[in-house]
Amino acid sequence: MSESTTTSQNIAIIGAGITGLSCAYALLKDGHTITLYDPEGFPADNASLMAGGMLAPYAEIEHMPHEWIQAGLDSIAFWSDFANQHNVDFHQNGSLLIAHDEDAYILKRFEEHLPQNKKQRAITAEFEPALAKKFPNGLYLSEEAHINPAPTMNTLCNALKEQGANFILEKADPQKLSQNYDHVIDCRGMGAAWEDPNLRGVKGELLIVRNTEFSLTRPVRLMHPRYPLYIVPRPDHIFMIGATIIESSDNTGVSVRSGLELLSALYSLDTSFGDAEIIEIKAGIRPAYSDNLPYIQIDKNIIHCNGLFRHGFMLSPTIGRCVADHISDGKNNFLKMLKKDQNENNTQRAA
Repeated sequence: MSESTTTSQNIAIIGAGITGLSCAYALLKDGHTITLYDPEGFPADNASLMAGGMLAPYAEIEHMPHEWIQAGLDSIAFWSDFANQHNVDFHQNGSLLIAHDEDAYILKRFEEHLPQNKKQRAITAEFEPALAKKFPNGLYLSEEAHINPAPTMNTLCNALKEQGANFILEKADPQKLSQNYDHVIDCRGMGAAWEDPNLRGVKGELLIVRNTEFSLTRPVRLMHPRYPLYIVPRPDHIFMIGATIIESSDNTGVSVRSGLELLSALYSLDTSFGDAEIIEIKAGIRPAYSDNLPYIQIDKNIIHCNGLFRHGFMLSPTIGRCVADHISDGKNNFLKMLKKDQNENNTQRAA
């Protein structure tokens, strides 16, 4: 993926979400001295901790150009290697996409976006028997994976500490820090919105339940015209369910309407969820640009990484490697897609 020649530098990273932690991990691997700043802790209590942890470049193809698929696959390879080293909850069992009979056209329409060699029709009973009665057929995306975000981020923080990273529980300003460090990596997410007029908030709402009468081995996406739902299995019969994407930076909580739609869609998946235990229901704000794709923006010795939308765990390892390769003047296939200077970035989005 990359080739680099490293000279050790003193680098500050602002933001301990998954992007900041991924940048820190890549930079430490290259031999740099790393200090992370975040007033919310390590890991920070932000949108990353609320993520579904789906590593699904094909399932997200309606939101990403095809050239980003390989970036997602490279991140899956990273998480697989990280899991082997640190024993985190990572599984590469693929993803299953299903639809009710009346919504089959949505599944067919989605299938048309996939590369020809990835259009694998599935008999649901062979993959997820619990869903076979209602959903006899689906689409199977074999290369996809999922990871459990919160314990993974805690493990990542512990690995960074063991490798010598410094953690400072403070709010930090990129411009001020830039006077004392060789580079500053700004990974504040929505914390940078007041400085970046192109950044917008996208509200995500999720539900976490325990259902001992139901089991899955991979993420499942229920295609629906109004409330598409995804469900991600976690240990001990716990499931994370998400459905809504709301254009809002209001983080006041889950609306009654969204909650009802989320629960109704879940019940339509399997009636056993009618007796499931609700563990948590909450909302979070994800940073995004108009094209829902991330950017690395260079401003002298400050590197801004933002706009990961709902692709945080899927693209952050790739972004971290790109940042490290930019600093060391290494080659990286994805830098051209990600890296924008300030004027180019503003001109492109104004257009």
